[in-house]
Amino acid sequence: MSLLLVTILISGCWDRNEINEYAFWIGTALDLSEEGILQKSAQIAVPAEFKGRGGGSQHRANIVLTTTGSSIVDLEQQIQDKLPRKVFLGHRRSIFIGEKLARKGIIDIMDQFTRNTDTRMRTDIFVANNGKGSDILKINSPFNQFSAIVAVDQDRYCRLGDSALRDVLLDVGRDGIRPAMPMVETSPNNELEKGKIIEVKSVAIFNRHLQMVGEVSGRESLELFWVKGVLKNQFISLQTGEGSVSLFETNLRKTIRTEFEGNKLKVYVKLAGTGRMLENNTNIDISVTSERVPLERKLNEMKAKQVEATIKKLQQQFGQDVFGFGEEVHREHPYRWKEIKNRWDQLFPAAEVSVTVKLKIQNTGAIGRRVPGIGDRK
Repeated sequence: MSLLLVTILISGCWDRNEINEYAFWIGTALDLSEEGILQKSAQIAVPAEFKGRGGGSQHRANIVLTTTGSSIVDLEQQIQDKLPRKVFLGHRRSIFIGEKLARKGIIDIMDQFTRNTDTRMRTDIFVANNGKGSDILKINSPFNQFSAIVAVDQDRYCRLGDSALRDVLLDVGRDGIRPAMPMVETSPNNELEKGKIIEVKSVAIFNRHLQMVGEVSGRESLELFWVKGVLKNQFISLQTGEGSVSLFETNLRKTIRTEFEGNKLKVYVKLAGTGRMLENNTNIDISVTSERVPLERKLNEMKAKQVEATIKKLQQQFGQDVFGFGEEVHREHPYRWKEIKNRWDQLFPAAEVSVTVKLKIQNTGAIGRRVPGIGDRK
């Protein structure tokens, strides 16, 4: 009898929270209110309305709660006060920072992310371009019930590469690189897309004080992440003078070497990749080695000039080393780095950077020369 009583007493976990007692926090937005006060929004899952992975339902599978206060922890507790369940951050997929807050500076809000053990370092982090992060949480996407997850998927397929909270914190903790984050925005193209479609096509650039100082977009944003070593594949379209060609390059790689000539720093960037021809609007037969190799050489020279121009633009316009050249100096010249690391923001814009590109066409497609038109036939 005594054994039976003991068994009853020790079975189960009296302090265990059941899954239906949790409020799953899917996305976070951090903004400045109109009064300049820190504002935090949370996208919380509503299980009763969850219909699977689809989106666009009239009944949202989430609610967005917003509070204002002086600290991240205080705001989190205010959100908890609005919920009948215990908040759970383990499933948070993304964090959106409003551009107004990003330009003011985010050094204060990043501290909490490093201390809270519930924070996943693989959480994606974005800056909301020309708006508030809370606007992204309110999007009713037709692809997923949670816009916080849509942004993560969009970042994965938009060609910019995957940037997580962990990557930003690593950059913050090093002297020879400045953080950069993808920027997300809603698509205003037409009424059908408004409030439903998310775009990721720009990169926000930060200084050492974690203040956003500018942005680059389009081709320049891709080249930034290629030199940084984040970009893994990309589409490349170039005008050769004889027509246009389009490639899909994969296995993108970069190597960086630095040297000093007196007090002059020189940086040598080598970029490489392999891929396939997607479109050939020239009369070059790319299946013939003697024609393909000169085309590759010309494309590589053109791409090298484009990347050099992008680096020079960032040096002159923003003066922030988002490429990590300083980290290479630190690795290759550790004693010299000790002397200059505190002056790196002043030295980086004056660094002389040269770029070489080696893109190789491995797959030319089913035909070598383009499909002939009437004027091309003999």
